[in-house]
Amino acid sequence: MLIVGRWQLRATLSAADAAQRAGNKQAQATYRAALDAVKAQAAASHSHWRRGTQRDAYAAFLLADHQHREASDRLLTETDSDPSTLAALRAEVESTKGALRAAYVAVDLEGPADLAFTADSIVTHAFLVADAHQREAVMERAWQQLVEMSEDSWVGGVDAVSRDRARSFVECLARVLIAVSNGPWEGDPRHQPGGLPEELAQLTHDVYVAMSLVSNELSQQDRAVLLEMHFAGRPRLRTNYANWTAELERSRGEFVRAARAELGTA
Repeated sequence: MLIVGRWQLRATLSAADAAQRAGNKQAQATYRAALDAVKAQAAASHSHWRRGTQRDAYAAFLLADHQHREASDRLLTETDSDPSTLAALRAEVESTKGALRAAYVAVDLEGPADLAFTADSIVTHAFLVADAHQREAVMERAWQQLVEMSEDSWVGGVDAVSRDRARSFVECLARVLIAVSNGPWEGDPRHQPGGLPEELAQLTHDVYVAMSLVSNELSQQDRAVLLEMHFAGRPRLRTNYANWTAELERSRGEFVRAARAELGTA
């Protein structure tokens, strides 16, 4: 009986040990499953948060680009001969430039690298286009002022001599513009090697003489931009401006496509 009892005890202990091992395995499996679930949930939450921060960065960048473009375009559509109006518009452009730079930094941090590269191209070419708009707006304001000075109804009450001198400057600028437009030059012919041909050299002399006689109502800065306007042409009519705008639009389209692909919304 004693031997039978011992075998029964061993069998019971063995069964209990097996049951315990099975229970441990089940508990470990349950724990691992729970841990995997937590990890998966954490990964999903992180991925969701990551996409959210990227989406916010991309959206903020596109908004900043849109606002900068609108401010830049207003330089050409809302400018007039009032210097304070032009100054306010230029200040707005500078403000939107700052916002676009800040939005780019967020995109650069969030990545990926190729998307940040495209964003950098947008910033670079948007600023080049905006600078061209600013130069042209200054030219347009100076031209409006000169034309008004050449008219009988100018609000400044210009005398007949000053009016005639302003008209002479307008006419000389027009002759220079025609000659330059009909010539073979790329850019300002005053800066081309070899000097100016005789006819254009004479027109250049005439325009400088006429400019020197214009009333001081026209500032030296305005005189300089008027010369640039007629010798080198308006910024928007130059080849590099066309290249900048084309690259800007290409980069904008590429950025939107890449952002959608990165966020899984393409």
